[in-house]
Amino acid sequence: MNNYILRIFCLAISVAFTSCARFTGNEEQPIARAFDKYLYAKDIEGIVPPNIHGNDSIAIVRGFIDQWQHDMVLQHQAEENIQVDEKYIQEQLDNYRKSLIRFQYEQELINQKLDTTVTEEEITKYYEENKKNFQLKKPILKVSYIKLSDKAPKIDMVKKLFTSKDVRDRDLLEKYCFKYSPAFSLMDTSWHYIDELEKTLPISKIGEYNYETLNRIFQISENNTLYLLILQGSKFRDSLSPLAFEKENIKNLILNQRKLKLISQMEREVFQEAQKNNELEVYKK
Repeated sequence: MNNYILRIFCLAISVAFTSCARFTGNEEQPIARAFDKYLYAKDIEGIVPPNIHGNDSIAIVRGFIDQWQHDMVLQHQAEENIQVDEKYIQEQLDNYRKSLIRFQYEQELINQKLDTTVTEEEITKYYEENKKNFQLKKPILKVSYIKLSDKAPKIDMVKKLFTSKDVRDRDLLEKYCFKYSPAFSLMDTSWHYIDELEKTLPISKIGEYNYETLNRIFQISENNTLYLLILQGSKFRDSLSPLAFEKENIKNLILNQRKLKLISQMEREVFQEAQKNNELEVYKK
């Protein structure tokens, strides 16, 4: 193993086993070069998480060095093949710095002064006034389900209990599910997109033409597993999205409006203050 690779290995092991510790020895000794740029041990301290060791830590360090050299090569190629407009670059840097400073100030203002309480009345009012903006792009469903092994006992009894409205039957079914079902939801009142449900349930096998068939058991067998599904509610694409499904979205919309209003008010007030204090002038030529 040559000295270059040896240094990398030693460095990786040091990073892996001494969490955030300083390297000993000559820290000015570079560990990598790209043209006239050098990478030093101090430049990569902390890139390996304290719980990563051995070959994994070496791979992380090696990957970092490879990416650094890749970036340096591209930078060198760009600088060698274009006439750098230093004035333009400086202007862009200045504008970017101004934007960052202003953004940070606005975030501090929001953190300090934004009222983040949104009442149910506000949410309902916004929904009623903006219904045209809450049209569904794809179907949503409310689904109760029981997942069972296809060898689970007393399936016919489970079906009867599942459709029963009697509280005692519901209690019996819940006890059965705790014993035999790896996953179940007997009274789900939440709306879900189809693709979200498909991650855990074979919901597509019901068929979209059956989505209006509510409060009836659909039985699906798949991979030695039995699914009992009941659709408690359904809404189709291009229909009005339910308020319950849009609550969090509406809350965020209301808060965003407040943010914009707060920032606009701040801009107006600081400008007026500057005018009042004669901090602004326009000189005639």
